[in-house]
Amino acid sequence: MTDRSASWNPDARRTQSQAAVTEPRSAWLIFTDRESFRTIDLFRLLYAAIAVSAFLLTEVGRNVYRPYVYGNGINDFGIADSMGNLGGIVVQVFFSLAILNSQGKKAFNVIGFLVAGYILYEFAQVFLPKGVFDWKDIYGTIIGGFIAAVFLLLMRLTVNANRVLVKF
Repeated sequence: MTDRSASWNPDARRTQSQAAVTEPRSAWLIFTDRESFRTIDLFRLLYAAIAVSAFLLTEVGRNVYRPYVYGNGINDFGIADSMGNLGGIVVQVFFSLAILNSQGKKAFNVIGFLVAGYILYEFAQVFLPKGVFDWKDIYGTIIGGFIAAVFLLLMRLTVNANRVLVKF
């Protein structure tokens, strides 16, 4: 059967349209791949553990460190002011990595995407009601993204083998 006759065949057309519907969209593949997404391995567990630890550390910073600095008039160069962005980006990066289980360069795609998103959101606050634009939040986001990248590199250098625990 030639391609021209296939276009006139209703069954062939249905098969082509079904293939278009069932074929997965690949935009999310810049952040992960199918095999990694369906695997629970040591890196995924470490990503989750770092996300939880960073969340707890960020909350301690926001609820203990920031009031202490403000109460005692300490100049900490804006760290207390940007604590939410500084720690929040680390939490968001490793939480996203735990969900996606990104490997290799794709993990750095996640970091770049989230840092850019946080910065765009900070600029969008100029137009939002009750939004407050703050350069310190942008600096905190960039520093937090750098810290997340360093943690990721250190994790990969220190963990010799990424053991697969479960594949589904």
